[in-house]
Amino acid sequence: MPIAIATDKSPNFDFDKVITIENPEHSFLDQIYHMTKSPFERSIYLDTDIYMVDEVSSLFNLLRKYDLAAAYNHNRCACKVKGVPDSFPEYNTGVIVYKNNNKLKNFTQEWQKIFSKLSSAENLRQNQPSFRKALYESSLRLATLTTEYNCMVRYPGHIRNDPKLLHSRLLDIDTPGADYSVHVENAAKVLKSRDGHRLFKPSGSGNIGLLYPTESIFISLIYSIKINGLVGTFTFLIKRLYRSIRRI
Repeated sequence: MPIAIATDKSPNFDFDKVITIENPEHSFLDQIYHMTKSPFERSIYLDTDIYMVDEVSSLFNLLRKYDLAAAYNHNRCACKVKGVPDSFPEYNTGVIVYKNNNKLKNFTQEWQKIFSKLSSAENLRQNQPSFRKALYESSLRLATLTTEYNCMVRYPGHIRNDPKLLHSRLLDIDTPGADYSVHVENAAKVLKSRDGHRLFKPSGSGNIGLLYPTESIFISLIYSIKINGLVGTFTFLIKRLYRSIRRI
């Protein structure tokens, strides 16, 4: 699968195409401006804090019927937007699958206008409220991705199948987006260590924990050793024992 990067820096790795951002806004506007500069007819846009766990080429099949696809925002609607009913969800802009055509170009132009209006009139500088309103008012055929294709591990969440794309930053960098909070590679191991329904939440120290399925103590120990190692599991048990004794 060919890969293009949009950047104002010189990439440290080889890409099939480099889209040069000559005058970056260093804000969420840069995404809106440059999505249509993709050299591909069908594109999967990824934020810089998206971690690919598995191949995602099947996403392109959606574009046989739909114009654009995205997942619900894990934080739901962070703020109200006039003219959009509460029942219409806010979509997360970290992963967007789209046909790069005139319909998409017209949509991004409208998205830009709404972003500018909301940021000046209501001080909404995130791009998702404007994305929500632009989608609601557009004629694009919209598909909804499951959480497995945009799994934001810094919030409590749920997946049924193995994750494909995790949404969490690998490095703590200066960005208008979210800061580093969860070790995404460890989170991937935790989520892929079980089958079926998995409820998860951040558990502190950059990790996540599974709330479901519940297991016997023996199975939980085996699971902990698999993820944290023997030393890590022993350290955890000692800390738990110490906290229990202090409560007595």
